[in-house]
Amino acid sequence: MKKIYVFLLIIIANQVKADVELVPLDMELGYWETTTQIDVEGMLASIPEEQRAAIRGMMGSKMKIPVIKQCITQDSLKDMEAQMRKSFKSADNDCDLQVTKSTSQEFNGVLTCAGGATKTTISTKSISSKRLESQINTDMGGLGQNNIKTIGEWKSATCPDGVE
Repeated sequence: MKKIYVFLLIIIANQVKADVELVPLDMELGYWETTTQIDVEGMLASIPEEQRAAIRGMMGSKMKIPVIKQCITQDSLKDMEAQMRKSFKSADNDCDLQVTKSTSQEFNGVLTCAGGATKTTISTKSISSKRLESQINTDMGGLGQNNIKTIGEWKSATCPDGVE
């Protein structure tokens, strides 16, 4: 699940198919932290009302979304495709990405996985060189729609020990 939230350099699968050239987003180099917000009520909307409380309880006790900590260097910013592939290096999924827009201020794409059963749209904007915001919408076939918002914030020009 963490792979969906890998935000910096934009959540992409290992089979990048880009008709649009990937352009690095306008962002400072250094230490970044990304937080994630999930629309739990939206996820539960397709589940019968009598089951929602039980599922909400299970999700609350098991869904601890970590703050993602990353060090963005000149090399990683230059080679976005390699960074995107690295973010999914352990994923065992069969996904394709269609990049629809890539500028220094905005990235848009559609990620389709498992023969079209899961479709994810990704829209990332560079609010400033120290703040990126993404809206990720996933349609998981018969399981409903998931809406995820991520906010990446630049923290410092130097990265703490142990943060890659």
